[in-house]
Amino acid sequence: MLLSVNNVTKSYPIPKGIFSKGKQEVLKGISLEVKEGECLGIIGESGSGKSTLGRLILGLEVQDSGKISFLGSEDKKLQQKHSSVVFQDYTSSVNPRFRVIQIISEPLLQRKMNREKRKEEVISLLEKVGLSEDFLFRYPHELSGGQLQRVCIARAIATKPKFLLLDEAVSSLDVSVQVQILDLLLELKKSENLSYLFITHDLLAVTYICDRVIFFKEGKIVEQVDDIHELKNVENEYAKALLSVYL
Repeated sequence: MLLSVNNVTKSYPIPKGIFSKGKQEVLKGISLEVKEGECLGIIGESGSGKSTLGRLILGLEVQDSGKISFLGSEDKKLQQKHSSVVFQDYTSSVNPRFRVIQIISEPLLQRKMNREKRKEEVISLLEKVGLSEDFLFRYPHELSGGQLQRVCIARAIATKPKFLLLDEAVSSLDVSVQVQILDLLLELKKSENLSYLFITHDLLAVTYICDRVIFFKEGKIVEQVDDIHELKNVENEYAKALLSVYL
């Protein structure tokens, strides 16, 4: 088992005033697992707690209770070493003053390699995401949305992670570009031996890329489908309602 989330809760203070003691419970006892080599989808409406769970898994925030383990360990450093993320907003995910070579090089700076070797590595990463060496010295504003998201994916896989969290990674793109990026992610999953947690509100994207899917509502898992081909057999009313939109 690559990733295990066991009975995780998370609350935030309600901003009523300086001395307010009220809290809003965002995650209410979440348990799930991601196996090596699979893509687990999490689908739910905005505010259901999906992205909060993502931040906890990445170690950007700490859960109130419960355990999150990676490769059987709760060591956050191990988790962060083997994990990476691609966010929805590719424009704010990169420094607009950086060229593509600088963006992708960021995670490579911690590795001992000279400038020429690093450039070769960036070119290799660009090729893996379907871009050529011609993009090396372009700025973000000179790229299309799909091209910039490919750059973000190249940066995400630069450290050779085992696990990639995709937080609404295609939802800001045109539909035709979404399919291209999903195809790229499927290719990388095989070639780079990656496991994905695919967070989205788009059921069609889930059916395209995921092996299993979990339905989130108000901080709880209300339905789990362990075979994506059995998606039509969901029993929970909320899951049925989401599914009906696409039928």
